[in-house]
Amino acid sequence: MELPTAWSLDDKSSFLSVDSSGLRVNYEGLGESQNETGAIRANHPIPPQCKLFYFEVDIIDEGKNKIIGIGFCEKKVDLNKMPGWDDGSLGYHGDDGKSFCSGDGNSYGPLFSTGDTIGCCLNFTNNTVFYTKNGIYLGIAFRDLKGNLYPCVGLRSRGGSIEANFGHRKFKYTAINGDDIDDESLGKKWTNALNMCDNANDLINFLKIKQDTAHALKCRGKFNFIMEKYDDALIDLTRLLEIESNSKFALRYRGEIYYLMGKYKESCKDVNKLLKIEVNDEWASKIFIELSKKILLFSWN
Repeated sequence: MELPTAWSLDDKSSFLSVDSSGLRVNYEGLGESQNETGAIRANHPIPPQCKLFYFEVDIIDEGKNKIIGIGFCEKKVDLNKMPGWDDGSLGYHGDDGKSFCSGDGNSYGPLFSTGDTIGCCLNFTNNTVFYTKNGIYLGIAFRDLKGNLYPCVGLRSRGGSIEANFGHRKFKYTAINGDDIDDESLGKKWTNALNMCDNANDLINFLKIKQDTAHALKCRGKFNFIMEKYDDALIDLTRLLEIESNSKFALRYRGEIYYLMGKYKESCKDVNKLLKIEVNDEWASKIFIELSKKILLFSWN
């Protein structure tokens, strides 16, 4: 099963250049009109038998006008248009925070710029796409996907530059990494398990671990979290906290699930406890700021 590993040197706009690693893309135009848009596809499409595919894009330089889009497209799509502007194409744009699919745009997430890392996940189990920003989940952007899709990026910003991570190094979105499971052998199998398994029971069998142990609860809870089966994930994470009351793993994922479900007080309780255990936890510090904004907004209303 061939997966995307780099940008294609032969499948790109003339407005773009690619460095020797095949990962960094630079915009070479002036970016003064839509006719100077440049996009590029990855070297392989994502095969449907791959249940889930995730990649990240570091914004090295936003450029003059910050027009950068990240997403997926079919082979037929015009590479002189931004992701999402053509049929068979979808993308999240940094200059306006909108998601675009086949020409239609909708408000989606925050703007992104130099120094940000945007993650993009295609889930063939439920045919959805979600994005992350600097390790924080932003929610589902697209549903009911069709077609043979390639990762793609588009730029129309003088001096703009991005660099992709197709899995050759750790992702900022830690849910996709396996290193927080606290078992080296399971961690190494985690990404393959995500790519091969349809449900949590398949995952446990694939990883060859006993049901209802702490490791099984972690793996099942994390898998259901990624697959957006939040009620099932909450059951396992709560059971894990009954076994390990100070489990940073369970507090982190249960806190994020509560946040995504709009249960901000419950989320705040878990995040506060996590910060007492690990004062410098990067994820907890970021989500605490977002929680404070949400709770303050609700108190005003």
